[in-house]
Amino acid sequence: MWQKSTDVFIALGAPVAGYENNAPGVHIPIPLFIVRANYKGGIHPGKLAYGFGAYIPFGGKEYICREFEVYVGPVKWVRVHGKAIPAGAIQAGEEADGKKLYVARAKFPNGLFVGKAGSHLLKGCCISYQNKEWDVEDYDVLVGDYDTL
Repeated sequence: MWQKSTDVFIALGAPVAGYENNAPGVHIPIPLFIVRANYKGGIHPGKLAYGFGAYIPFGGKEYICREFEVYVGPVKWVRVHGKAIPAGAIQAGEEADGKKLYVARAKFPNGLFVGKAGSHLLKGCCISYQNKEWDVEDYDVLVGDYDTL
């Protein structure tokens, strides 16, 4: 379900999971893909903004990642409020201390952003946008569609 990729060559079968508006010099929404990357001893889900790079939210900031994997599988989203991670959520990584991280997406000003979810996170979900990490309590979590996996 995960393939190594780059911000120039996106793996075939990678679903668009969100979008971002208002990128510098761009007047159309930028598609966002699901990624995960190693960072500070953990594996963190985040977003790939086509043509701009892969980013993960961590420690209050947005970090660009040069090495990452992109999700290539079916998508099924479950709406969540707070820290209640649904059954069947796809684990995409973990914190350095082993706490599980899942793929999430949330509406936020200027887009629908891909990020991470976990029951240990402040509001349940974190996304990155404009060099910051944002905590969100209303979001979607990617779950396995076991009929197609």
